[in-house]
Amino acid sequence: MKRYLFLIFLTLIALQGFSQKKNILFIAVDDLKPLIGAYGDDFAITPSIDRLAAEGFVFERAYTQQAVCAPSRASMLTGLRPDRTKVWDLKTKIRAKNPNVITIGQMFKNDGYTTYAIGKIFDPRSVDKGHDTRSWTISYIPPDRLEGEGPKPALGSYLSKENVEKVRFYEKLADSKGLKNKARYKFVADNFKPSTESADVPDDAYVDGRIAREALKKLDLFANEDKPFLLMVGFKKPHLPFVAPTKYWDMYKREDVPIAEFQRHSKGGPALAYHNNPELRSYTDIPAAFDENGKLSMDKQRELIHGYYAATSYIDAQIGRLLDKLKETGLDKNTIIVLWGDHGFHLGDHGLWTKHTNFEQA
Repeated sequence: MKRYLFLIFLTLIALQGFSQKKNILFIAVDDLKPLIGAYGDDFAITPSIDRLAAEGFVFERAYTQQAVCAPSRASMLTGLRPDRTKVWDLKTKIRAKNPNVITIGQMFKNDGYTTYAIGKIFDPRSVDKGHDTRSWTISYIPPDRLEGEGPKPALGSYLSKENVEKVRFYEKLADSKGLKNKARYKFVADNFKPSTESADVPDDAYVDGRIAREALKKLDLFANEDKPFLLMVGFKKPHLPFVAPTKYWDMYKREDVPIAEFQRHSKGGPALAYHNNPELRSYTDIPAAFDENGKLSMDKQRELIHGYYAATSYIDAQIGRLLDKLKETGLDKNTIIVLWGDHGFHLGDHGLWTKHTNFEQA
């Protein structure tokens, strides 16, 4: 079973015997569920992913090993189940438990590939500062250090004038208290961290546009080299907060946003199967939106789901940029593309939001 998740990649290597080695573009999307046109969602606007699906193979019964970022990614990228990696949470280091494990990046690196990761491939809390340094031939650059258009997002996420001003206010207050590093960040986020943002900015102003921009540069570089490559590009949306340029919000009408039909606990369902939406509640505009029964107001539900779709369309556009670059450089003729989401996501069904459950949506 430990080889199961490697099956597609081992198949690729086997194919190399018929011709030159294939390049691999591996695209990971954080918290992406199949609210995608190719999966039958008529509301979603995802033309780039739909185009890729039409030209490739779509897995319709794919399940995550565990609906938590770090365990899911550690499992996928090592070919081992979470019970083998011992990564069940968001703090355990993969190599602290598995010092000699071979990752997908290492496997291709050992086979003579140029290997490079951009954005979120592993969960950064489960690897070293080099995003598992031994997996890559090109050194990893953290997303907050990537070039883009305009100033870097405040708190890593926000660009609207109003939100930036509020973040700066609390940063100055934190500085006056002598808070630094993680304590400073926590103080600001505890006081101001909205769950959504629509800002009239270019794609490359937000982090995921910067990630796409770096990937395009590397594809240009690889197009002029004879060596095969494994390029792993990890986009951070539609993970909360749901932030995206205004033009992606404008693709959808708030009043048409679909709301989960079943928002109660299952009859006879054990309490252990549910959670109190702690990830969502960490955003400062959320607690007041819950009523005394623990249900979000309809206005906030529509805002969040609208934001999820907008962020998904934003990522779809970044994927489209990568597909176009492959064609422009001629790399499309010898590159296999893998598009993968690390787990599903609740949007109000069972009264649940985000992931961290064993229900179908997560």
